[in-house]
Amino acid sequence: MLTPAQLFNQNSYLVAALVIFAIGFGLVVARFRQSRFAWLALIAFVAMLLVANRVFSIGASEIESVAAFDALLAARQPVVLEFYSDY
Repeated sequence: MLTPAQLFNQNSYLVAALVIFAIGFGLVVARFRQSRFAWLALIAFVAMLLVANRVFSIGASEIESVAAFDALLAARQPVVLEFYSDY
């Protein structure tokens, strides 16, 4: 069973994104009470979040196998390892 701290830690990106989204939407609605403009601003805000996610997300690995990784390490060139986990 996960503690509340572990649950928050595993979903912190989602929580942060929802908080930023809520603040942004609240500011737009408070500033511009016209419903059409508020909806357009909401759509633009969501589009910006999606674009930012695509720009800053990490793509698929270029290394296909363990042997390719070993060959890369044996090449005597600097290597940057980046580890990722869903949790």
